[in-house]
Amino acid sequence: MKILLNHEFVKYNHRMFVKEEKISFIKGEQINFHPKGQYIVPGFIDQHIHGAVGYDVMDNDKKVIQAISENLVQEGTTTFLPTTMTYDLEITKNVIDDISELVGHEEGAKIGGVHLEGPFISQEYIAAQNPLYRIDPNKEILEMLNSSNLIKLVTYAPELDNNMEFMDYLKDNKIIGSVGHSGASCAHVQEAIKHGLSSITHFHNAQSPHHHRNPGVVTAGFLEKSLYVEVIADNIHINKEVLKLIYQVKDKDKISLITDSMRAKSMEDGEYDLGGQKVIKKGSEARLESGILAGSVLRLIDGVKNFQVATSCDLATSCEMASLNPARLLNLYKVGELKEGYYFDVTVLDENYDVVQTFVNGKEKYFKN
Repeated sequence: MKILLNHEFVKYNHRMFVKEEKISFIKGEQINFHPKGQYIVPGFIDQHIHGAVGYDVMDNDKKVIQAISENLVQEGTTTFLPTTMTYDLEITKNVIDDISELVGHEEGAKIGGVHLEGPFISQEYIAAQNPLYRIDPNKEILEMLNSSNLIKLVTYAPELDNNMEFMDYLKDNKIIGSVGHSGASCAHVQEAIKHGLSSITHFHNAQSPHHHRNPGVVTAGFLEKSLYVEVIADNIHINKEVLKLIYQVKDKDKISLITDSMRAKSMEDGEYDLGGQKVIKKGSEARLESGILAGSVLRLIDGVKNFQVATSCDLATSCEMASLNPARLLNLYKVGELKEGYYFDVTVLDENYDVVQTFVNGKEKYFKN
């Protein structure tokens, strides 16, 4: 049996304990791992997820968030950011307020904050967001939405940001700014970086592409070493060859694997909805009637495996992209690594890299029979 520790695999000799919800290698309660467990890795962190098992964050119901939380541990996720859609502002605020009341009372994966995807986005790159509710960046509206102080990450279009006042507000309030659903030029993104921008939302999707005479968001993602990039490794949103390119060009510490999954994940093929729009799930794809991709139905463990296979990186590296990297971007406290004193958020994989057991704060939340 092996353990992912300090970026490399080392031999595991039954010395991991849990003490006061945290990892201990000296003393504490002995942990019994799944008999089929071959690899012990940090619990995954999904910073971009809209829904699963028939539920959507925007359903405006606390039970929905709990259901998503309970489902996520089955794919090895121990922390997540419930992600909103571009939608009615009053409903959006109610959703965020309700989520804030669940923090510390989750039944499965922990809530690490809220990812606000929209409404401050571009009409040109609206993709599967609802154009009826799109607005330009507005710090007063954001302040209203964030009365519970739970918003951790905001996806927005910096080309619509007047004098970067919105990005300045995000930085001053310790909120991560991420460019997405944006037609920004490379120069726009570079200017936003000076004001604190640090991430690109679902890299290559719903953003201005790389062009040799008109460089856009994608160009900036490759060029700017400080930028983290979200990657949906379902082999649909990004071609395998492009996954290889991302891995070769970007620092591996700046790639964050996400699902961007919607309510059809783990559900049968059929009709669903996303932000009030009809979505058709067929196989591994979820699309609007127009054919536009509408999030994914990806499980994060499958994204980890897909990225590892496509790029030929080792399991340790791929797992870090789903744990350590998002933890660092989001400044999450003592998660994302298997280190003394860190929360006992642990995922156990079998020889096929399938999840067989998940712990959150030292408590077993999933055991595969």
